[in-house]
Amino acid sequence: MAHVGVVFGGRSVEHQVSIRSARTVIAGLRAARHEVTPLGIAADGCWIDAAASEAVIAGGTKEIPPVDVPIAPTLRHLLASGIEVAFPIVHGTWGEDGTMQGLFEMLDLAYVGPGVAASALAMDKVLSKRQFQAAGVPVVDYEAVSRADFERDPAAFVKRCERLPLPLFVKPSVGGSSVGIKKVESRHCVETSVRFALQFDDTVLVERGVTGRELECAVLGYRELSASAAVGEIVPSQDFYDYADKYLLDSAGLIAPADLPEAVTERLRQLAVQAFAAIGGAGLARVDFLYAGGDALYVNEINTLPGFTSISMYPRLWGLSGVPLPALVDRLVKIALERHQDRRRLDEGIKAFLAELG
Repeated sequence: MAHVGVVFGGRSVEHQVSIRSARTVIAGLRAARHEVTPLGIAADGCWIDAAASEAVIAGGTKEIPPVDVPIAPTLRHLLASGIEVAFPIVHGTWGEDGTMQGLFEMLDLAYVGPGVAASALAMDKVLSKRQFQAAGVPVVDYEAVSRADFERDPAAFVKRCERLPLPLFVKPSVGGSSVGIKKVESRHCVETSVRFALQFDDTVLVERGVTGRELECAVLGYRELSASAAVGEIVPSQDFYDYADKYLLDSAGLIAPADLPEAVTERLRQLAVQAFAAIGGAGLARVDFLYAGGDALYVNEINTLPGFTSISMYPRLWGLSGVPLPALVDRLVKIALERHQDRRRLDEGIKAFLAELG
């Protein structure tokens, strides 16, 4: 068994759900007989020690308050932990976007989840869409613009968007939890909605609206990727599955398994694996889809560190597919160690090649 550090909390808007996810993951890891050290990150990005982290997990704490000291020195809590594998369950920015993965790479530390490039790609909606398109994965039609290009000629971008039928969804390219997203029913609101989204990122995309169902599939693996046999469905209580519906109202419907024709389920599972492979993914991901009936199935986005709360779709779908939580998190730790050894071998091969040249 491995000594696993479960990293949770963080600076993103998903701080609280990260704590809830960590409790589930830690329970699963301990059931699988791993040694676990919780490693919390406060809302201001400061790491806290293992004892304080354990108290957060054991108690009913909903948020780790700011420590209000420089962040860098608090990394000593990670460095002193003695863990063999990091299991980051920090959702959103500063955790799911490749930044934390880069830290672990620099520390030569095995970690659960995709690598730097795949994590960064998945977090960026425009870049991931381009990658999906190159791999033949269907996505919703869209237009994208950078802050500089939009400010140079706002009218030109609004004109470009006229080819997309209403309603439109205007989104920051990088972000999570539907923060900064607006549904646009009138052409007159496109410019103001883009300006609103630019408060959250320097690139914005405008998508045509899809009237249909929101479906989710779980992916697991390394050299060979597998999709969960079960597919889930989100039934928003609002006009769309926005931040309030996700975290404030607690009224969205979560259906698993979703009632779908077998052919649609199989196509969705294939596309989930294809999309994750397209960004170079390994470990785990929840792939989200929009389904408008018939053959109209689109990959919406990939979450590379999906939620692990008691109601989260990722562990729920694998549970329905015959992989209970302890077996699931155990497999993820084994994949992390396997990937880490492979990366070390590659590094050793490069060094041996250079030595021969010398």
